[in-house]
Amino acid sequence: MTPTTRGQDGTTARAGAPVRVRVTEAPLPWHDPLLLYTRLVAELGPQDVFLFESLAGPERDRGAAVVGCGRLAEVRVFARHIEVGGAPALCAALLAAAGEAGMTADPDAPQGAQDRLRFGDSAQVWDLMRRSQRLFDVTTARPQDSFAFGFLAGLGYEAAWHMDELPERTASSRSPDMTFTLFRHTVWYEPGADGARQVTARAEAFPADRVPDLAGHARAAADAAAEGDIPAPAAPAPRSVRDTVARGTFLDWARRCLEHIGIGDIYQIQIGHRIDVDTALTPVEVYRRLRSRNPSPYMYLAPRAGETLIGASPELFFRTEGDEIVMRPIAGTTRQGPTPEENARRVKEMLASTKEQAEHVMLIDLCRNDIGRVCRPRSLAVPDLMTVEAYSHVFHIVSTVTGRLEPRADVWQALCATFPAGTMTGAPKLRAMEIIDGIEREPRGSYAGALGLIDVRGWSSLALCIRTIVHDGLTYSTQSSAGIVAESVPEAEWDETLAKMGAAYWALTGEELL
Repeated sequence: MTPTTRGQDGTTARAGAPVRVRVTEAPLPWHDPLLLYTRLVAELGPQDVFLFESLAGPERDRGAAVVGCGRLAEVRVFARHIEVGGAPALCAALLAAAGEAGMTADPDAPQGAQDRLRFGDSAQVWDLMRRSQRLFDVTTARPQDSFAFGFLAGLGYEAAWHMDELPERTASSRSPDMTFTLFRHTVWYEPGADGARQVTARAEAFPADRVPDLAGHARAAADAAAEGDIPAPAAPAPRSVRDTVARGTFLDWARRCLEHIGIGDIYQIQIGHRIDVDTALTPVEVYRRLRSRNPSPYMYLAPRAGETLIGASPELFFRTEGDEIVMRPIAGTTRQGPTPEENARRVKEMLASTKEQAEHVMLIDLCRNDIGRVCRPRSLAVPDLMTVEAYSHVFHIVSTVTGRLEPRADVWQALCATFPAGTMTGAPKLRAMEIIDGIEREPRGSYAGALGLIDVRGWSSLALCIRTIVHDGLTYSTQSSAGIVAESVPEAEWDETLAKMGAAYWALTGEELL
C-alpha cells in the first residue's frame, strides 16, 4: 500500500494500487445470533460488533440475521469535515482518496492531526465514497446481489444536508452526520437453513491482531442455546425520565403545521419529540426486552460513532439488488385487538380512514418521485398497494415501490435521491424539512435516519431508524413523530407519538406510556 503524503497545497497525494480483498466462506453450527453478539462484545467491545435480526414482517425475510465484527476503518462525515480512523494502511488509502476528491487539510483540526480533512462541497463526500468503493478489488464466490465486503452505514437525519439544497440548519450536533465503517467478518443466518455462514475478508492491508475465534464462539453459543432461552431481564425503576417537549408545546406545533397545510404550503408533515431515560440496564438487556416486547422486521444492536443503536424498526428504507431499487413505505397503524373479529373490524376501519388513505397515498407518490430521479423511464411500479401486514402488536398499511436504476446510477445517487424517507418528513419533502427544522430546533441525530449495509460492489439494504433507542454511554433516548395532515387532531397526534414510543419506553422502564 502506498502511504499517504501531503502536498504543499494541503491536499493528499494519490492513492496506490487497489487493495486486493479475498472473501471466503465457512459453515458454522446454528446458534442464536444474539448469543454470538454478546460473546463477541465481551471480547472486542460494543463498538466493534453489530447485529441485525428480522423477527417479524414479510415471511421471506423473517428469521434472517447477520452479526458483524472486526472493525477495520471508519469514515465519519460532519457538517464541513471528515475524520478517518482505523488500520493505518486503510486510513492512508481513504485519506488519499479524500484528497483526490478535492478535500484539503482542515485548518480547525487539532495541531498535528492527520486524520481530518475539510470539504467545500458535499459532492466531494460522495466522490470520496465512490473512490472508497474502487479502493477494493474483491474476489469472492458470493453472488453480486449479496453482501461480501463493505460498509456498515449509519446515516443521521442531518445527512440530508449533504444531499439537497437546504437552508442552514438551525441546530448543529457534535455527532457525525454519517458514518461508514468497514468490518472484516460477517456471520449470516438464512431462514430455513440448518447452520450459519461465516464470511471473512482478507487482505495484506488488514491488521492481523484481534481476530476472534468465530467458530469457537458459535459452538459456545449453540451449547448455551441448547440449555434454553435466556429470559428478558426485569427493568429496575429508572433513575430519571425527561421529555424534551411538553404536551402543550407539541399541540402548539401541530396547530402551526395545520396552518401551513391550510395555506397550501405543505400537504403533510412529521413532527415529534424525544424522551431521555437514565437507567442501570445495559444495551444488551434493553435489546432483550425490546426483542421480547416488539419483535420486528429490522432489529439491530449497532455502533455509531461511540453510541449504540438499539432498534425494532418495522420499515425498510431501501434495498438495491443489481439494478433494482425497492422501498416499502409504511403509513397507517392500528393496534391489534383481543379477538380475530375485533382485528377485522379495526383493519377495516383503518383502511376506510380518509386520513390514513391520504397520508399513505402521498407517501407512495413521494417514493415514486424520489426513486424516479435515478430510475429508467417507465420502470417504476407499485407491486403491493396498501396491503395490511400484521406485526407483534399492530397492523400497518404497507406498499412496495420499485424501479430499475439508470445504467449510470449507483447506490450513492440512489441514497441522495431518496434520503430522508418521506415517511419521516412529509410532502413536499424539502419544504416540510425546512418547517421541521424551524419547529423542532434540535438535531434528530440517528432518529429518522437509516442504518444498514452497503457492499463495495453495489448491493445495499438499509432500515429506517424508527422505534429506536440511542445509548450515548450514559443516557438512553427514544424519539417519534406524528404525521400531520389536514384532518389531524393535535391531541390525537400527541397520543400517536406516545404509542410509537411505547415499546421502547417499556423496554427502558418497565412502564406503559399509554
